[in-house]
Amino acid sequence: MLTSAQSGKDTANRRYLGIAMTTNAPKLSVLALSVSLALPLVPRDAVAQAALEEIIVTAQRREQSLKDVPVSVTAFTAGELEKASISEARDYLAMSPNVSFSEDGEAGNRSINISIRGVSNVDLGEVSTANSIGYYIDELNVGTVTNGTINPQLQDMERIEVLRGPQGTYFGRNSLGGAINITTIKPNEKRFGEIVARGGNFGGLGIQATGNLPVSDTFMLRGVIAYDESDGFVRNVNPNGAPNSGFEYLTGRVAARFLPSDNVTIDISVTHTDEEEGHDGGVGSGVLDLDTQSIFGSSFVPIDDQLGFFPENQRLVNHNTPELNNNQFTIVNGRVTWSLGDYEIRSITGFLGSETERVFDQDNISADAIVRFNDYEGESFSQEFRIASVGGDGFNWTAGVYYAQDEIEQFNSIQAGTETSYTNPVTGEVIGLLPPIPPGFRINENNRVFETTSFAVFGEATFDVSEKLSLTAGARYTRDEIDNRFFDVVAFEGAVPDISGSDDFSDFSPRFVARYELSDQTNLYGSVSRGYKAGGVDLNVDSSSSFDSEELVNWEMGFKSEFNDGRTRLSGALFYLDWEDLQVQTNFLAIPGDISSAVERTLNAGSASSAGFELELTTLLSDNFTLGLAAGYLDSEFDSFPDAVLAGGNVVDLTGSELPNTPDLTASAVLDYGFDIGGNDAFARLEVQHRASTAGDLEGLGAPQLGLPDFPYQIDSYTIANLRAGLDMGALRFNLFVENLFDKEYYNGTQDNFGLAGIRVRPHPRVYGLSISYRFGEY
Repeated sequence: MLTSAQSGKDTANRRYLGIAMTTNAPKLSVLALSVSLALPLVPRDAVAQAALEEIIVTAQRREQSLKDVPVSVTAFTAGELEKASISEARDYLAMSPNVSFSEDGEAGNRSINISIRGVSNVDLGEVSTANSIGYYIDELNVGTVTNGTINPQLQDMERIEVLRGPQGTYFGRNSLGGAINITTIKPNEKRFGEIVARGGNFGGLGIQATGNLPVSDTFMLRGVIAYDESDGFVRNVNPNGAPNSGFEYLTGRVAARFLPSDNVTIDISVTHTDEEEGHDGGVGSGVLDLDTQSIFGSSFVPIDDQLGFFPENQRLVNHNTPELNNNQFTIVNGRVTWSLGDYEIRSITGFLGSETERVFDQDNISADAIVRFNDYEGESFSQEFRIASVGGDGFNWTAGVYYAQDEIEQFNSIQAGTETSYTNPVTGEVIGLLPPIPPGFRINENNRVFETTSFAVFGEATFDVSEKLSLTAGARYTRDEIDNRFFDVVAFEGAVPDISGSDDFSDFSPRFVARYELSDQTNLYGSVSRGYKAGGVDLNVDSSSSFDSEELVNWEMGFKSEFNDGRTRLSGALFYLDWEDLQVQTNFLAIPGDISSAVERTLNAGSASSAGFELELTTLLSDNFTLGLAAGYLDSEFDSFPDAVLAGGNVVDLTGSELPNTPDLTASAVLDYGFDIGGNDAFARLEVQHRASTAGDLEGLGAPQLGLPDFPYQIDSYTIANLRAGLDMGALRFNLFVENLFDKEYYNGTQDNFGLAGIRVRPHPRVYGLSISYRFGEY
């Protein structure tokens, strides 16, 4: 197996790529089939004898070749991550079929909501409930954080795996729709150092240092520290507010590996990230959402402060409030592996601390009318023990127990500013915004505590019925205890009684897999697995009510193959998801026009379904060319949701509507060309990414029934291209990139919708930059 440094250089001409592009599913199927049939006909002298690099994944909690894992996985190696300049979730999610995301903007530039095969968090961003997608770093669950969904910094990574479909047995809690499995580079026996400097437009600057030190044969250290800053895409013209949507990120990780004996490995790592940002990166659309209309009336005309709305205006806002979005994360991860011949015992102990501080110009215009403050703190502790067979002859098994305790504390306050009206600077028209209340008047304020205690036992066994057929059966039993508190509540400066609620939820999720080796080059598999997301408790001013767990069953058939003497890799899957009690969060005013009567509720949709397919292809077209294609088609809908309550208290029938944030076609393509410059490796690479249109949220789904406009509720399809190039001169390396090469105007979601300039959307202008790295030691 290649080391990470060797892998990065070796993949300069041969990389894992996964992407494809077309406009409809039938054409896509024909395209993928035509390519797979035509590739073996390429003349042998036109294709080098080299093979694609083998990809090792841990989707089943043990190292296996990607071809042998009966799970739909898109994997990115260290070399892939470096060449594609992958620094956050959207970079690799855009290259994964049937995976969608929206940059929701509710906690800064990296705030994100992920959807896999139609499964996502249909939420408000403030109420804390279990995530639908599992997030793991070095086997540790990092899914419970104060800003909703973690989007970790990605320096010094060995591999990222995007697993599609329920991953209950091994990833358990919060992996209803799939899991993100991230593996960092571990300390090793080589003395190595690297310094990277980078810069780009919009004031982008960064520096990173990585080092590996073998203190002795049994003790090794590795560390990375990185700093990045930018002025952001959006500038504030108001001198009283935050100047822009820029950021300063500082992150560091220290890892140690200790080998006290030949059969014991101890890994410990500590990661800390500090993200400081200005105002949100969204601009007004000029279309009021239902929540704003319910307070100010449907006839209220959005205020643009003479800046215009998206897409005419993509760079400017007028906010008087000194806004900020600050996030901190601390992750402590300890892993012990004890090898006992035919068995291996593994312990994973983790602590995750997170903080979010947000000051937001809630009116979203120049008037100092409404300001929002959020201050969140969270802690999560977990312990997992596993015992697994090693190299079993025809029979392999794993068993384990898991315990976790999470707590998130939230302080939320919406307060009046110094102005109760807005005066149009051109016409002189005065528009009333608030009743005559003093500055600092608490319109709505509350403290919340969300506590979850989770316990699980799990196991899985694989039996080789014959040399070609293997059967797998696994299951996970989970029990979650939910305890929520709502206290020190103020509504229009009036005290509201404290309220609390608790509930218990349990689940048994089995998984069955049949895998058949059709040939040395092709494996077939079929699986059925069940997913589970714990229910919870809604707390409002005068009520406490529980909502049910979300449950789904995933049926899947797939294949994985390698042919053309190892120069072509092709995989595909057909799937059908059927779930009950899908959790959907909504809010409305119990008393129309009274913002202090806001109610937040989690609904259980009666039933929903999702069906589709995925294809991924990687091939060496010649000695220098690598082609990657991947695409997913998805047909999702609410099978029964007749009484969906939207913001503003609007009730609509969403039965038959597609799920939000689930485009029916996700596709992309990469062409990578490797060449020689003066005896040094170089590459040029073109990426194309496509997402079909979709409704951004529940309001978007209900828009036709409520007579709302398509924009911005319906997110248009978009296709973007990225161009990258690099030169490896040994100690020195250079990488150039241009993202959104043709400066396509697009957005992929709607942000925290309330505001007098309309629903906010995030622009994506062309971004370019250069990084230069210097390596020393053994690389």
